[in-house]
Parts: sequence; structure tokens; C-alpha cells
Amino acid sequence: MTSGLHSKIPQAVTAFLILAMASASCDVTRAEDKPGFFKKLFGGGGKTETPPAPTPAPKSEPAKTTSKTTSSGKPPRVIITTTGGGSKKKVELNKPTTSTPPKTVAKTESKPEPIKDVTSSARRTEGEFNPDAGDKPSSSKPEAVTVLPANGGWEIVKIGGRDYVTAESIRNFYNPVYGFTTFRVQGNHFWLGSSKLILKAQVGSQELLINNIKFILSFPVQEHNGKVLFSRLDLCKLIDPVLYPSHIENAEYFDTVVVDAGHGGHDAGARGIYGYEKDFALKMAMAVRTALMQRGFKVILTRANDTFISLGGRVAIANQTPKSIFLSFHFNSGGSAATGIETWALTPQSAAATISRGGGYNINGVTGNKQDSANIALATAVHASVISRFKFVDRGIKRAQWSVLTGCKRPGILFEGGFVTNGAECQLVASETYRQQVSAAIGDAVVNYRKALESAMAKR
Repeated sequence: MTSGLHSKIPQAVTAFLILAMASASCDVTRAEDKPGFFKKLFGGGGKTETPPAPTPAPKSEPAKTTSKTTSSGKPPRVIITTTGGGSKKKVELNKPTTSTPPKTVAKTESKPEPIKDVTSSARRTEGEFNPDAGDKPSSSKPEAVTVLPANGGWEIVKIGGRDYVTAESIRNFYNPVYGFTTFRVQGNHFWLGSSKLILKAQVGSQELLINNIKFILSFPVQEHNGKVLFSRLDLCKLIDPVLYPSHIENAEYFDTVVVDAGHGGHDAGARGIYGYEKDFALKMAMAVRTALMQRGFKVILTRANDTFISLGGRVAIANQTPKSIFLSFHFNSGGSAATGIETWALTPQSAAATISRGGGYNINGVTGNKQDSANIALATAVHASVISRFKFVDRGIKRAQWSVLTGCKRPGILFEGGFVTNGAECQLVASETYRQQVSAAIGDAVVNYRKALESAMAKR
């Protein structure tokens, strides 16, 4: 794509990134609300926020080499693929040397004395992560080849066998669309900003803020010779699909949403203060169905009552539904102080899950990885829409190999709608008004996501 074509990107792309700017007329604000609501999705005129403090990565001195791809001087259309084939011009980097993946440590919440009527959760008894052989390819594959957007003039730094790209390269490639006016490195903190987009990160951290929406990277941000570095995998599997949702290469039209209410039957899920997760999930699914149908979508429910459906059965329903996407609804559990919203997309191949129980390191890839770009774009649309409208702690868009995602052939996400073990949050979860308002935000997100995909299909 030439720089001229950049300026013609449809409004759907901008709408996708600013879908949450309009304030919703929601009356769910409570005195008990925890801090963490990012009042402005964009930073224009808002209070500057300091990127969150990371858990320092162990300092090591692996071999570091720097190279640079050639540039045509005009940023073209983004090409992202995991095959390395095809007729379109691509810049394919050498595969990183196989190495032991870095351990990803999940954040822990403070856990004061639990509320008396809350028992330990049985929510994972049916195993949201279930290493089913059917989810895996029949034979092992090498590490995924991530292909950078073509002719971007990427400056590549290799650290410990893994490729990283400089923040300057990212700024230069996306500048024709976003018109960046701020590029700053202060200590370990990094800012890249314009009137349309603000990106914040911190060296040593896996947290990335894009318009104050939290993402968890697959690998920590690095620094070399004064330059901030992002892993090539994170650029190709997270940053690019979020900044260029209209360029998702395998985008497919959909008119149907498979809505999955987690747990059910003998699998109650988490026990909360005002009820069980399985019941809240079903009520949320029904509310989401209504919101989606009001917006013109067809909806298939994996369950419409208190019935147990196996994980494989849920995936089968999604895979057998043509022209569809998959939304799985759950609620979280933890100590009584734990609170917030989080959204899960499938772990990319050659990366580790955000948490230890999320399936570990995705070595060989799974069926769902064919939709990596669409998965993260869908997660972004839903998560940003909900977080921007309600005063919830943003726990981030995260990665895991949940079984309902690993075998799914459609774009899919798992949404955790709050903690049923937190008094104030569970009170909201149990509220019909809350469910209707969150469902409306999700419905709007799906509309914006489809617009972005339609824009991508129009570019083929």
C-alpha cells in the first residue's frame, strides 16, 4: 500500500479503535467501585497516566545482532501470515532459534480472609484447559514464521535467538495512518502518541497500553543500545491486527454469533456471594443474544438451560456453524479483594500463556491459531467497549490455551465478566440492568468488528 492509500482507510478502522469513546448512559456507578477505569480511551486532554510498573525481567547478556530490512519509502498494505507462502510481497525473517521459553508469572491478587459463604472454586473441574489430542495437529510443526508487514524498513535486533523490532520502526510504519506527534523514552518508560492513538509500554514489562486499554504481550519489552524493542511475534500477532484491523488477511464475513454460557449442569463453576457462575453465565448469554439479535445477527446458543455441555461439544457447535464467530462467557473467582474484567484470546504458536494454568507454552500450534489475527481483533473490540463504559479494573487482554479456543475454527474469545467472589462486583453481576448494559456494549463491539472485517475483505 502506498502512503496515499493509507489516507483512504475506511472510517470503520477508526471506529474500531474509538468504539468506546462515546460515554454510555449507564447507571451502574457505585461507591464500592474499585479504581482502574480508564476514563478516556484516548489521551487527548486527559490526565497523563504512568505506565504500570513491571516485574523486572532477569538481566542477561545474550548475543545481540542488529539488521535492517530495506524500505521502499512508502508503507504498503500489511501482510500477516504464518505460512511464509503466497504471491504477495512479504518480508520473511529467519526463524528464531529454538530456546527455552521465558516463564510468564501471573499476577496475584491480595487475598484477605475470604467471605464466609464463598467456598473454594470448582470452576475448572471440567477443565477449560484440556490437552485434547484432537486440538493438536497430527504432526509436530516448527516454530511459527511471523511475517512482518512488507517493505516497512524494519530494524531488527536479535536477542537470545528471538527477533525484536525497534519502536522507531513501528512509529515509522504506522505514522502515515496515525500521524504520531510524540515519541518519548524516559528511563524505562516509552510513549508513542497522536490525536488518534496513544501507546505506552515499559522495558521489562509485558503490559502494553493502547489507548489506555491493557494488553499482555507474549514477551517483555526489551532495550538495546538505548532503543526500545518489541518482539516480532507481538508485532505480528497483536500490535498489527489491533492497529490495522482492516488488513486481517484471512478475514471472513459472518452473520452469526455462537454464544457460549460457560459451565452448566453438574459443573457449577465458581460459587459466588449471590449464586453460581453457571447461572450468571447463562443469564449473560441470554442478554447478549438479545443485544445481538437487535443488531441484526443470528445467534446460536451452546446451551439455553442448566445443561452440561462438554468442552468438545461447545467447539463442535461453533465449528459446525458457518459464517460465525464464537463468544464464551464466564465469571472469575479469587480472594474477596480480587476484581476486574479480562478477555482471553488463544496463545499464538511459539509463545507462552499469560498464566501458568493457561496451557503453558504453545509449541506446535493448534487449530485455533489459524485465526490469530481475527481473535485478537475481536478480543480488542469487546474488551475495549466494556472497559470504556464501566468503572471496572482493566485486567487486560490475555492469552491462554483454553480448550474452547484451541480447537475452534472460527474467530473466538473467552470473556470473564467480573469476580463473583467480590461483594460489590457480584452484586452487579447479579443485576439484570448490569447484564443488559454490558450486553449492549458487546453488541456494539461485534458490529464494529464486522465493519473492520468487511473493510479487510474489500481490499483483497
